[in-house]
Amino acid sequence: MKHTSAELKRLAREQLNGRWGLAIGANLLEQMIISGLLTPFYFLLIITGSGAIQSITYMVAAIIISAVSMVLQCGILRIYFGFARNQEVSVGMVFGEFTRRPDRYILGYILIFVVEIVCMLPGAICLVVGIVADTVLAIMIGGALYIIGFVVVIYVSLRLSQIFYLLVEHGDMSVIEAFRTSSQMMEGNMGRFFYIYVSFIGWSLLGLLSCGIGMLWVTPYMMQTNVNFYRDLIGELDVNEEVGKDNEWDNQLFTP
Repeated sequence: MKHTSAELKRLAREQLNGRWGLAIGANLLEQMIISGLLTPFYFLLIITGSGAIQSITYMVAAIIISAVSMVLQCGILRIYFGFARNQEVSVGMVFGEFTRRPDRYILGYILIFVVEIVCMLPGAICLVVGIVADTVLAIMIGGALYIIGFVVVIYVSLRLSQIFYLLVEHGDMSVIEAFRTSSQMMEGNMGRFFYIYVSFIGWSLLGLLSCGIGMLWVTPYMMQTNVNFYRDLIGELDVNEEVGKDNEWDNQLFTP
């Protein structure tokens, strides 16, 4: 049975009840680490000027640090899986995925990044050529290609949205296998997942309007809901509900 966005959100709130501090702390820790790694390159770019070499150095550093961030985020994902399954968790789990073949997470991130670049590149090139050559036709074609590329990126992102959940869950799964499995799992479910993301737009706007402070609560809420969406796809929520019904029936039978 497919659960609605409202049901997945309600379940997420229940799972986060009493655990908000750990969820917020894990996300803050990851953000502080990534900011600490990236800040020196940012200041170096400002101090030395935005030349070609400095800009390329900053971009390369940002890509590498983003890959490291993905490993940390997968550690946070494992924490949210622990919340969902009432398992013992700790903030130290943020770093746990560095001992579980982190190359898979990095390779997955790089492949997705390359796919997105390939989708957007034709439009970007046409736009640049059109602007430089002051050619209206090239600008119009570039704009159309850019919009098409953006739509394709959204489609691909939805199709491959379960990759890192699969990699966290299955330590022996290869990246290619995760790509294929995610694509199969999302068949007929992309609209549901897209709706979940859209449903958080209002919360995200409120979080940003509060100078980002509100995002400390919105981000765990979103991530926990997404974990429950994955559990819904693999049928885990249905199994848990059946077990809950059986336990309730047993209690009724043995209640004096």
